[in-house]
Amino acid sequence: MPRPRRKSSSSSRYNDSWPERRPRIPANGIKAKSQRGDFGESWWAKRWIEMLEGFGYGTRLTRGRSYARNGSVLNIDITPGQVSARVQGSQRTPYKVSIAIIPLSNAQWGKAIDAMAEQAIFAAKLLAGEMPHEIEEAFAAAHVALFPARSGDLVTSCTCPDFANPCKHIAAVYFLLGERFDDDPFLIFALRGRSKDQIIAALRARRAEAADPVSAPIAPAEPVPALADQLGSFDEPGPELAELTPHIAIPEVETALLLRYGPPPADSELALRNIYRALSRAAIERIFREEEEEEL
Repeated sequence: MPRPRRKSSSSSRYNDSWPERRPRIPANGIKAKSQRGDFGESWWAKRWIEMLEGFGYGTRLTRGRSYARNGSVLNIDITPGQVSARVQGSQRTPYKVSIAIIPLSNAQWGKAIDAMAEQAIFAAKLLAGEMPHEIEEAFAAAHVALFPARSGDLVTSCTCPDFANPCKHIAAVYFLLGERFDDDPFLIFALRGRSKDQIIAALRARRAEAADPVSAPIAPAEPVPALADQLGSFDEPGPELAELTPHIAIPEVETALLLRYGPPPADSELALRNIYRALSRAAIERIFREEEEEEL
């Protein structure tokens, strides 16, 4: 049996008009949610398709749309940095597709996680199991690309006889992979070499380090004025009060402290959530009540 011919993203050998020897064998595999128009609904799915279109694949990419929509892709299996699939073509035996994405190095992931930890809203949403829409900003700040930046970051192969890269079978998997990002955006991290659990564990470790007073630098102590010298102005507001700018808003992530530091002991999470909600509600009501009384 001849060995399957491999194709990589750096190959220049392709034939956009390679004919099928026989019509495609009908299959009842995965059908795209989008049966017309663009693929993907979320920003990360659209970003994936936009990235692929930016590589100049042209008709080699668009020929896979019908395969993605008519059930030709039988399965998609995703592991860190690797996608495997079977696609039904003109041969009785489905073609085997493999897509490998160059993973980020440990050093690159370290920089990206540091950047995410520095942004409180990013860290809070990720610890809550949500993907921030601006997550690429954190990676850009760390000078690390979340999505593949060039076609060479993708290494693909298909057992079909077509030398085009991507062939229609690989392209079909590309489109359906974008729809998978709609369901689970953390697959983007997995394809770059880190699982959702690994990211959350690393963020919690960074937050714990930041909260550790032992590791924090000790500021030089300032001299404290004698109590007798402060009695005359004890109840007067200091100059710092004029510099405060109050900002009252509903938190973007509810009970962020619980999400940041993990489940509390003794099954007290529900009670603490209710306490935090009550405190927040009471504080907001008191602030607005005092403002109304001052206006009167």
